[in-house]
Amino acid sequence: MKLPEKLREELVAQRGAKSLRYFPKGPIKKNYVVLPNPMLSELKTLRRLVKVTVEYALSQPVPPRRKKSHITRRSSRRAKRRRAA
Repeated sequence: MKLPEKLREELVAQRGAKSLRYFPKGPIKKNYVVLPNPMLSELKTLRRLVKVTVEYALSQPVPPRRKKSHITRRSSRRAKRRRAA
């Protein structure tokens, strides 16, 4: 779950949550925690965390769009020419 720093630290310290890593020696994903199985069965707590997650994610700034690489633009021009022919 993507959570604010304060809540994330609280969950890791008190409730047994872990920071998200996709593989054992991989980097820790910022802002994300993995909840332990016992916490997943507590529906009231889980609902509250899902609500906080949605609010936090929506409050984050939208990342800037990346421009397409010149390779993509070049290949799309070729495709347009083929369709026109």
